[in-house]
Amino acid sequence: MRALQKFIEKIDAVSKVGIIAGVGDRRETDTNEIGSIAAEMFDEIIIRQDKNLRGKTERELIHMLREGIQQKFPHKKTTVIENEKEAVTYAIKNAIPGSLVVICSDVVTEALDVVQRLKEEEANLLYGFSVADIPNR
Repeated sequence: MRALQKFIEKIDAVSKVGIIAGVGDRRETDTNEIGSIAAEMFDEIIIRQDKNLRGKTERELIHMLREGIQQKFPHKKTTVIENEKEAVTYAIKNAIPGSLVVICSDVVTEALDVVQRLKEEEANLLYGFSVADIPNR
């Protein structure tokens, strides 16, 4: 998370939105720290859940992340959307122009599929055709 933070600090964006999750087989202090670092990095945080909770409940992980976030910035905008695909869709559809959306994903191919689908929907709305309709793409 600290390496990601260093990278994100160098990116100019109107707003920085992070989609994060806790990992069940980590110490509570580690999960709190993920929340704290996210609070430093992002203007808005969306908490989602991994498919494999690794020994903790969804409520426990959400609580630990929120605790870490609130330790740094008690009023940080935080939304819980447990399903990763729904979290990605929400973040992208609600992003303001010039935003950076960072997806910390456990199933990267699924997150990329969501982003691709949303790009195609946008092209269809803007140009009246789907990206799939373009020959030799």
